Order: sequence, then structure tokens, then C-alpha cells
Amino acid sequence: MAGNSSGSIAKTFAALASGDALGRVVAFLAGAFVARELGPAMFGVMAFGQAVVLYFTHLAACGVELTGTRDIAADPSRVRTVAPSILGVRTLLSAALAAVLAGGALVLLPPLDAAVVSLYALTLFGHGPSPKFVLVGLARPLPVAIARTAGEALYAVLVLALVRTADDIVYVPWAQALGDVLAVLLMLLALRRLGHNLPFELDWPAVRPLFARSFPLVLNILLGLLIFNSDLLVLRAFRDAQTVGWYSASYQLISFLINMAGAYSLSLMPALTQARSESGERRALYVDSLAQALCVGVPIAVGGALCASGLIELVFGASYEPSAMPLTVLLASIPFLLWKDVAMVGMVVAGKEKAVLRMTIAAVLFNLVANLLVIPRWGMVGAAATTLATEVLRAMLGAWYVRGLGLPLLGVARLWRTVLSASAMAVALLAIPIPRVTLLGVTLPEVLLRVVAGAFVYALTLAALGGVEWRRGALPRLRV
Repeated sequence: MAGNSSGSIAKTFAALASGDALGRVVAFLAGAFVARELGPAMFGVMAFGQAVVLYFTHLAACGVELTGTRDIAADPSRVRTVAPSILGVRTLLSAALAAVLAGGALVLLPPLDAAVVSLYALTLFGHGPSPKFVLVGLARPLPVAIARTAGEALYAVLVLALVRTADDIVYVPWAQALGDVLAVLLMLLALRRLGHNLPFELDWPAVRPLFARSFPLVLNILLGLLIFNSDLLVLRAFRDAQTVGWYSASYQLISFLINMAGAYSLSLMPALTQARSESGERRALYVDSLAQALCVGVPIAVGGALCASGLIELVFGASYEPSAMPLTVLLASIPFLLWKDVAMVGMVVAGKEKAVLRMTIAAVLFNLVANLLVIPRWGMVGAAATTLATEVLRAMLGAWYVRGLGLPLLGVARLWRTVLSASAMAVALLAIPIPRVTLLGVTLPEVLLRVVAGAFVYALTLAALGGVEWRRGALPRLRV
């Protein structure tokens, strides 16, 4: 049974992640274009605006993405009974939060920062009314993927057409807002085609229990954002906007990977909710999911660190060269971030939202103290190091807690293939020279060849060690 559940997770994740990955790739490339056009200092101003609006984005979502997905997966009739009111409440809250954010920015921030933050407030209308949790709970991830891709594509088209100089920074939040709203409209249209009309309703007594259960997750997310961007905010206080721009560039790839981890968490939620704990099915599914997540996360950390300098130069240009070292350190946090996310899903499925909140509070306190002690002296590298240390702490706390829920630690037997394959990849990248390759008269960047070579060596070694199951008439499956 666990094998069937793993297949369901893989299909859901493939649909979510393919669209999310494609959308994120488009957004990443558009962001790289914006970074080049604006320059490090103005890019730092934009990144500061994004960091501020993130808090309001998650307030508008009300923590419903996980709990709403769980409840609809357990009882699909809730699409009709509670989903319209959930979206109604979140839409009104989005409008109120947008007004508060824009007004506060105009009063408290310097003119340029205030203008950028005020415009980013419009993006809240692409998050509060989002029915993503409904579609994922119904095991319909493909419309989410399509909507996400279309929204990011619109954003990319707009910034490519409008952003030419540093003065064009004001077009970036407008473009993001329009893309996010398009994604919401496409998801609502998909639900209508599936026979689920979601009229505007405000039945507060019906949805109050869900919001009450989600409240600890809202606090957890907001506190988690302090881990995600308190380093950027502290850097802004102790360094200049150019340093913030460099650090933000290093975080672009990390943000992409964080969203992939989020897509995996959402994919895991319905299957883990429906798995039977008394038969050991939930335990087996949890262990399989964690092992497979680390099988992807470890080589990203190792190979990405060895290619960091070339990736930064290729994507952002030579003026962002200082971003390479913090990127190297940040990539090391990816396996721990994945471990923490899988453990958190196990806790939410068990109804332990308050425990998730306590775990995050401990991590935030550690992170804030570490940032204030380290960043003034060590700058960007210190900021990246505190992020790594915090993710290690969160993974350890999550692993410790879920043991009490009957979900075990991951033993050596489930890790050795991943570790050996990643080691072989590292040796190959360090020892094997990369030849010049010209295709259709164009010399391919060395770093792209290194990435491809590293992925090939890792996959080949993993397969040789028995970490890939080859099935007749079907795609291969991880057996870590």
C-alpha cells in the first residue's frame, strides 16, 4: 500500500513541481534580467520590498494551504460547504492588508522604498483569493501547475517589455501582481470546469474552526519568514543596498528550491493524511518520502556548491561575483530544509500544529540572535552561515518530535546510496576537466556542462548502486 501511496505522491508532485518549476524557472530568468538591468543597488531595493510584502502574503493566506488541503483530502464535500467562505474571508482580508501595507510604507519608509512596497501590496490579491488548496486537496494538481506557469509567463513578458533602466523598478511589482491575479483566475476557471462553482460567501461560523486550527501555522509561517529574510533585513541595517542586492541574487536559486520543497510538502499531505497509522502504512510512507527528498537534496547541495561561482556569473553577470560565496553556504542548507519540511507535514497530519509553532519559535530566537552577532562582522557570508545553522536546528527538532508520533529517524541503510553517489559526483567535478563544446557555432558555458556532467555521474552511480528501480513499460523509480 505504501508503494501505491508513493506513486500517488510522485504523480501529484510531478504535476505540481513541473508547473511550479517551469513557472519558477521563468520567474528566475525574469528576475535575473531585472537584476542585470537595475544593478545591485536598485535590485537590493526591490528585494527589500519583496521581503516586506512576504509577511502580508502569508497573513492573507491565513495558514490554510496545509490545513485546507488536509481537510478537503479527508472530506471532498467541504469544497461545497466551506471553501467559498474560506476564499471570501481571505479576499476581504487581502484588501484590508493591502491598504495597511501601502499606508504604512508611505508613512514609515523613504520615498523610493515606500513606492516599491506600496505597489507590491497589490500582489496580495493573487494569494488571499487563491483556491490552490482546493485543487491540491482534490488531487487535481495539473490546473495549479498550468495557472502558475501562465502567471509567471505574464510577469516575465511584462518585465522584459518594460524594464530597461533603474527608473523602471516600479514596473516590476505591477507585473508580479498581474501575473499572480491571472493565476488565481485560471484556477477558479479550472474548478468551474470540474463542476465546483465557488460563489462569494462569508459563513464565518462554518469556517471559524479551520481558521482557528490554522492560526498556529500562520504564526509558524510568519516566524519562519524571519528565518528566511531576517538576514536580509539585518544586512540592510548594517550594510548598503548593494550588499543586499548581492545577497538577494544568491538567494534567488535558494528561493526556487524552497518552492520545490513546498510543492513536495503539498504533494505529500493528501497521501499521508489518508494513510493508515495503525497498519504502519503512514510510517513506511513517511520514511520513503524522506529518503527520496534527501536523494534529490544532497546532490543539489554538493554539486551546486561546486558550481556556484560559474552559476552566479552566468545568470547575473560579473558585477554579482560576490554572491558566489554566500550561495555556496546557503546550498548546504537544502537537505536540512527538506528534512524539516517532511517532518512538519507529519506533524500537521497528526494535528500537532502547535508543536510546529513551538519548533519554529525556538529556531527564530536562535536565528535572530545569531544574525545580530554574526552579520555586523561577517556580512553576507555570516548571514548565509546563520541560515544554514538554523535549518540544521529545525531539522533536528522536527526529527526529534516526529519520533514521538511513531515516525522514525532515517537510518544509514536509507542514506548510503545517496551519500556515495554525491561523493562520486563531487570527485568527478573536481578531477575531470570539462572540454569546450560548440553547438551550432555557439560555445556552451562551462558551468552548464559541469552541471550536466555532475547530474549524469550522480544518476549513473545511484543506478549502479541499486538506487533506481527499472520497470518495464514505466518510468524508473527511486529505491533509496
